[in-house]
Amino acid sequence: MKFKSVLPFVAGLIILQSCSTPKNEIMWVGGIKTQCDAGSGMRKCLNVFEGEDLKDENWKNMYAGIQGFEFEEGVMKKIEVKKEERKAKNTPADASTIKYTLINEIERKEDPRAQLKGNWVLTSINEGVINKMVVLPTLMFDLEGMKISGNGGCNLYSAQIGELTTQKIEIKQGLGTLKACNNKNIESEYHKALSKVEKYEISDNKLEFYDQDGNTVLTYLKVEVSKASSDLSGVWNIMKINDNALLEVKSKPSITFDLDKMTVSGKDGCNNFNAQIETLSNADLEIGQVASTKMMCPDMETSNQFLLALDQVVSYKIQSNQLVMLDKDGKKLVLFER
Repeated sequence: MKFKSVLPFVAGLIILQSCSTPKNEIMWVGGIKTQCDAGSGMRKCLNVFEGEDLKDENWKNMYAGIQGFEFEEGVMKKIEVKKEERKAKNTPADASTIKYTLINEIERKEDPRAQLKGNWVLTSINEGVINKMVVLPTLMFDLEGMKISGNGGCNLYSAQIGELTTQKIEIKQGLGTLKACNNKNIESEYHKALSKVEKYEISDNKLEFYDQDGNTVLTYLKVEVSKASSDLSGVWNIMKINDNALLEVKSKPSITFDLDKMTVSGKDGCNNFNAQIETLSNADLEIGQVASTKMMCPDMETSNQFLLALDQVVSYKIQSNQLVMLDKDGKKLVLFER
């Protein structure tokens, strides 16, 4: 009888021990970090998928962190971890009750989501050719904040990213400025296409968005902005065109660089103009098709020379407070000063 009475106690002890035994799990850790509220304030959290097959990927923020794991931006890793429940009395108020410890790294591969980061300029809508007279819409990804922003061709816009996997993207209803647009633009068509986006693919700095049926609705090219090019920002006033000083010109052209929107704007000596920056580095500069007002002025020669020069620019130099734009042969086209 005494032996029988011990059995329930032993069985209960075995159950308790099995409940507290650490478990090993397989998960993917992404190559991006996203902002999360960990209870003690906002911070950057690991992006994880607790599973083995990426076909079923469902990413979420991990507040706990993984002991022994080294995060690498742009690289997603398939790992084995030990998962342990912490006792509540030993867990800090702002910490997770689960402890993860790295056991083994199983696989690694490039995280396509990390490639989204940066600035993009639109090249086609629904695979059609865009009118060269319009300002091209732009797109910028903020992966930490899980949001996008850009210029629709006239107004600025922004929106939250609802879901982002290695293939799928959900863009929520966004906000935008309400400026009246006098220039020709494709803003309405652009935002209509953007609302249909469900999937994406990146290859050789080319981003394609697809709708639910797999049709290509938007195509972009990545614009690399060098830190050295930041000196371009702001307003520049013209001094010379083709080495000819504009001493007696009453209304001189000027140009303003907005590197956040990747645009230029200003006055050509008669009309207001704007254009997209298509290429920009610490030396290279190419300006897209210029859109301008159509006012006629008594002297159109300076205006015509200026716009012709802008169309030929392929590089630039900044020396002190002067900006020189050059053509493909290194010939000086335009000289500006602050």
